[in-house]
Amino acid sequence: MYYIMLLFECVKTSLYYTIKISIVVLLTMFIVNYIMNIGAMNKLSEYLFSFLKKLNINSISISSILACFFSPTVGYSILAEGLKENKITEKELIGTSLANSFPSVLSHIFTFFIPVVIPILGWTGVLFILIRLGVAFTKTIIGFLYLFSISKNDFYEVPKINKLNKKENLKKSLTKTLKFSKRFIPTMFFMMTLVLYLYKVGFFNYIEKLIQPIISVLNLNPNVGILALTEVLNVQAAIVMAGGFLNENILSSKEVLIGLIIGNVLTFSTRYVKHSLPLHVSLFGAKLGTKIVMINAIITLILDIFIIFGLLLV
Repeated sequence: MYYIMLLFECVKTSLYYTIKISIVVLLTMFIVNYIMNIGAMNKLSEYLFSFLKKLNINSISISSILACFFSPTVGYSILAEGLKENKITEKELIGTSLANSFPSVLSHIFTFFIPVVIPILGWTGVLFILIRLGVAFTKTIIGFLYLFSISKNDFYEVPKINKLNKKENLKKSLTKTLKFSKRFIPTMFFMMTLVLYLYKVGFFNYIEKLIQPIISVLNLNPNVGILALTEVLNVQAAIVMAGGFLNENILSSKEVLIGLIIGNVLTFSTRYVKHSLPLHVSLFGAKLGTKIVMINAIITLILDIFIIFGLLLV
C-alpha cells in the first residue's frame, strides 16, 4: 500500500510538472518553427554571403556552409554534387565538413535546444547550449584554417529556400509541433515519474554501489553516471531526467553538465553510426563518407574530454 501511495504521489507531481513544462516547450517549438519557415536562417545566409565570398576558399564550400544554417542535409548535398562535377576536391570537402559544424549545430539550436532544453533545464540548459556551440565553433575554425591553406575562391550564388505564406506556415508549424508533442509529452511524463519513484524507493542507492568504482575516480556523484547512461539510450530522456535531478536538488548544475557531456562521449560512436554515417556514405560513398564521419567524431570526442576535465577543475 505504501508503494502504491508513493507511486500516486510521484504521478501527481510528474503530471503537474509535465503540463507546466510542455506548455512552454510546445509554444516555443511552434514559434521557432514559424520563424524558421519565413526564411530567418536564409536571411542570415544572405547576410554572411557578402563576407564569406571574399575569403580564399572554394565557392562550393561557401554555398554548403551557408546552406547548413537552414538545412545540414542541403549543405552536404551541395558538397556531393560539387564532388560529382569535380568542382571540389576531397581535401576541400573534408575541410568544409568541419566548417559546417557551427551552422549545422545552430540550426539544431533553434529546432531542439531552445524550445526543449532551456525550458527544462533553465540556465543550466543555456550553459549546455553554449558548450555545444563552443565545440561546434572550434571545429568550424579548424575547418576554415584548413580550407585557407588548400582552397581557391570563385563566385557562387547563395542558396535559397522557399518561403511559405502565413496560412501554409501556420499549418506546417502546428503540424510539426503536434507531431513532436506525441513523443515528447509521454517521454517527459514517464521519465519524471520514474526518476521520482526510483529516487524515493532508494533504487539509486543500489546503482550507486555498482558504478561507484568508476565514478569515484573522477570524484563525482553517482547520479552523474546514471544521467550519462540514460543519454546513451535516449537524449530526450536524459534531458528530462536532468531536469528532474535539478528540480529535486539531486544534482547541481555543474554535475548535470558533466553528466550530459560524459553521455555525449559515451554515445559518440553509436550516434555517428546511426545518424551521420548513413547520410555521408549515401552522399560520398563508403570510403570517403566514413573518413569524414570519423574525423568529425574524433575531434568532437577530444574537445568533449577537454571540457569534462575543465568542468571538474572548476
